[in-house]
Amino acid sequence: MDLKKAFIKHISDPLLLWKWRDYAVFRYARELERSQFLSTEGLQALQLDRLLLLLEHAYRWCPFYRERLQASGLSPVDIRSLDDLRLLPPLEKRDIQEHSDKMVAMGWPQEDLFLDHTGGSTGTPIAFYSSRERRCWGKTATRRHNGWAGWEIGDRVAYVWGAPRDLPSNAWRSRLINALMGQQIFLDTGHLDEPKLVAFQEALIQFRPKMIQAYARSLALFARILRERGWKPPRPDAIVTSAEVLEPADRQLIEEVFGCPVFNRYGCREVGVIASECPAHRGLHTAAEGLLVEVVHGNDPVAPGDSGAILVTNLLNLAMPLIRYRIGDMGVWEEGQCPCGRGLPRLRQVAGRVTDFLVGADGRLVSGVYLATYVVARRPSLGQVQILQEEPGKVRYRIKPGSSFQERADLDYLESETRRYLGEETLVDWEFTDSLSPEASGK
Repeated sequence: MDLKKAFIKHISDPLLLWKWRDYAVFRYARELERSQFLSTEGLQALQLDRLLLLLEHAYRWCPFYRERLQASGLSPVDIRSLDDLRLLPPLEKRDIQEHSDKMVAMGWPQEDLFLDHTGGSTGTPIAFYSSRERRCWGKTATRRHNGWAGWEIGDRVAYVWGAPRDLPSNAWRSRLINALMGQQIFLDTGHLDEPKLVAFQEALIQFRPKMIQAYARSLALFARILRERGWKPPRPDAIVTSAEVLEPADRQLIEEVFGCPVFNRYGCREVGVIASECPAHRGLHTAAEGLLVEVVHGNDPVAPGDSGAILVTNLLNLAMPLIRYRIGDMGVWEEGQCPCGRGLPRLRQVAGRVTDFLVGADGRLVSGVYLATYVVARRPSLGQVQILQEEPGKVRYRIKPGSSFQERADLDYLESETRRYLGEETLVDWEFTDSLSPEASGK
């Protein structure tokens, strides 16, 4: 272990966790190392205990859930098994848009409400709150999944990423914290062009990362360019992909170009890491100790091998419970026991999170998830939005306006922000609709 990694792993990382009062990370780290090898029955018992506590809390302190259970003729005592949760209707994104104030637990300490927001390729932006306890659990679950890929605290990591909130700023405080948290370099996929790709390839050669974490399609694009131009990147130990669907052809390309295995991961802003590959690469293990994942057709669970809509219940976020939350993705369960010995249920695959790049008037590439999250999602009054592009330099928005929609102000914002990211020559237009039909993928 090099000295800088040792310092980060054993000194600066624990000190930062204490500074941020994320003490629960230490407790959850011990729990998750043990619980991943529980039997199916043991995991289900743990989930049921946490589910019953969550429902009792939500019924007592969250008006939205009290009204929802009562409208279904239920009280928490009527839920006695994990299967009984199906008596409750799924939570839709529009429910959060319209009733988020009634979903936050009454009397919850203001200092323990952490605001976040999300967009999405079909553009139903939502704002939501997490508690510190839930954030600590999510951070620990992510670290466990990192460990499956051989990624340790303090390792040299290259990020091919597009979310501004995850990228370091130029402020001295941000640079200091970034240095204390790890050895990192970044390629911002919010805007890709040839000079940035050339510079990043040169940086990779100098930096020689042990790990790469990347948007799946962004890294596939980078790998394709590397191969076409005969550039030879340094070989990391492993690559973690997420945020977009990893197609089999893209996995093969990335592994061939970078000469290392890919560990795919599935998650979302609202609930964090949902499922991740272990070294066996036989599906994605769900983070079942803190998340109850369902795959349903209508309201009925699907059999392993069949496709259905993914619903997630966040078992540990008491600040703003998300119970049977429909993420908007389709998934397929894997059956049988994983060769790794972990008892965590596995998703065979996740479909419906494909986000293509948008092409600006000058040829620049902008990640669709970037535009959805950092343009559309920052204007909740827009309501639901679908982003369409059929030719470079031209973007069309289909808009189902929100209740606070202000036509002139919202459309001016949409036009100016789109041109800011895609170029001033980009043509922007829109249409209004009463409903947005999902794509064939389910999104």
